[in-house]
Amino acid sequence: MKCKLKFSLAAVPVLVAAMLVAWMAHAQKTEPRSKPKLAVSIKPQHLADALHAVIASEREVYTYTNAHRFLEQSFPNPCAMFRLISEAAASKGVEFSYVLRSLKPISQRNAPETEVERRGLESFATRPDQPYYAEEMLGGRWYFTAVYPDVAVSQSCVSCHNQHKASLKKDFKPGEVMGGVVIRIALEL
Repeated sequence: MKCKLKFSLAAVPVLVAAMLVAWMAHAQKTEPRSKPKLAVSIKPQHLADALHAVIASEREVYTYTNAHRFLEQSFPNPCAMFRLISEAAASKGVEFSYVLRSLKPISQRNAPETEVERRGLESFATRPDQPYYAEEMLGGRWYFTAVYPDVAVSQSCVSCHNQHKASLKKDFKPGEVMGGVVIRIALEL
């Protein structure tokens, strides 16, 4: 009888361990795992820089692959296409926007509308390769605003701006800053 009792007591830890493993396996199958907490968040400047990289890349590719069509006026020029894509994105309800601005715009709708836009564009006179970052309140909401130099990437950009009758500047050169890409990200959702 003693032998049976020792065997039974020795089996208790093994039995408890087996039950614990079975319970844990069952719990993992039935209880959804909680979403892991993020160790970092995306800073508005990093998001703006990433958006700008995509926007600038798309614009360069569009400009280079369609330059001959702009002269024929069979395709929207890069500035018009920029506006169309920007408006399409805005219509999707995204919490960011982007526009072209210039201190010497062909169209007044591309003139700076806020003090931050104006300061950003003016900063390119002394820092033509550096973006300008600021926060501003518009319509009761805070925004992170980034202004990036908009450089003439091809001769077609320069020719269009220099030859346009409404252009305030007639001597742009390839590689020159023509204005700015303004990206605005809502800080309050």
